[in-house]
Amino acid sequence: DFEASFIRLIDKVTNGSRIEINQTGTTLYYQPGLLYGGSLEHDCSPSRGIGYYLESLLCLAPFMKHPLKIVLRGVTNDQVDPSVDVLKATALPLLKKFGIDGESLEIKINRRGMPPKGGGEIVFACPVRKVLQPVQFTDPGKIKRIRGTAYSVRVSPQMANRMVESARGILNKFLPDIYIYTDHMKGVSSG
Repeated sequence: DFEASFIRLIDKVTNGSRIEINQTGTTLYYQPGLLYGGSLEHDCSPSRGIGYYLESLLCLAPFMKHPLKIVLRGVTNDQVDPSVDVLKATALPLLKKFGIDGESLEIKINRRGMPPKGGGEIVFACPVRKVLQPVQFTDPGKIKRIRGTAYSVRVSPQMANRMVESARGILNKFLPDIYIYTDHMKGVSSG
């Protein structure tokens, strides 16, 4: 079901794609169309996290015909796929190194959704770039500071504060510049 959902997502962001799946679901014929983009919405399968779908969109979005702005609904954090927070903290700075930047490049978490039912919602927006800047990233440097996010959903907000306290207790032995944000969601925004 998550693979079929991924194929539907790719069909939404492209124009003129031809997809054929046989009766047993073991053979897929895919003829790609043009990367079109635009404003879209997609309900992801709750068996995989939104990060599963977002990884491929991060690679394709800069080369669309129109800027991509997509709302993805489903599981924001699970044990299998990279969470939306990880992609926001790692992939967006990497895209900026290639010259894809501006206010229109963002991953915004509107609601968090946990397995098994999901209910989370994120907005991913990316501008169009025809040419990328070359990057030479041979010296990664030293770790100077640590930033993180401790999230809690449908529990006491004190749980996130306890996670921050425990993490800081371990990490302060190695580095003094540590800041961990807390993100507590309840009610409708908790999926």
